[in-house]
Amino acid sequence: MDTRKSTLILALVVLAMAGISPNLYPAAMAGYGGMPFFSKWLLIPSIVIILGVFIFAKKQQLTTLSRRIWVGALAGIIGTVGLEIIRIFGFKMGWMPGDLPKLLGVLMTDRFMKGPSTWSNILGYAYHYWNGAAFGMIFTLLLGRKPWWIGIIYGLLIGTGFLLSPAVNAMGVGFMGSDLPGMIPVVYTAHLLFGSILGYLAYKWLHNNGWLLNM
Repeated sequence: MDTRKSTLILALVVLAMAGISPNLYPAAMAGYGGMPFFSKWLLIPSIVIILGVFIFAKKQQLTTLSRRIWVGALAGIIGTVGLEIIRIFGFKMGWMPGDLPKLLGVLMTDRFMKGPSTWSNILGYAYHYWNGAAFGMIFTLLLGRKPWWIGIIYGLLIGTGFLLSPAVNAMGVGFMGSDLPGMIPVVYTAHLLFGSILGYLAYKWLHNNGWLLNM
């Protein structure tokens, strides 16, 4: 198999695995399963596969692929730091219905009736930041090096997807969170900042301008 075809196949594998993590919480809220089950049988294997592909790509000198994976993951994590600044501010102001990373940790450890613990908080925040990494990898693998403002559009699309997801519906805050004043602006501002950081860092750190099919 030639290098270009190998790169494309491996990139599609990473895209599929990266798409798992952000959909687990909405799927759980839609009643398709529980977060403990999803975490054990879907989240952890998807992370292991992505790491395996990255290591393989490095060893095989598939430079474009390996670089897009780590740049996307790192830029997504840094972008999540920016998102968290806005989210935490919104939560402290009462504009968000809950502390989402802590809620994720409670659901992952099946502690909904007991409340958060140190371990559940660690897992919840780790999952939250991994979602940022996953969205970052999807961005860099699909688009490569594009003008930074493309990241803003991408971030706003993610924010819209979140507001329309079963996760928000399960919170009981109305359509797209409209019953809670401030939630929609907080979500969009947070994701706008996430997308800005992701787009800027991807543009700064990547050297290949090609789309996925041109890797």
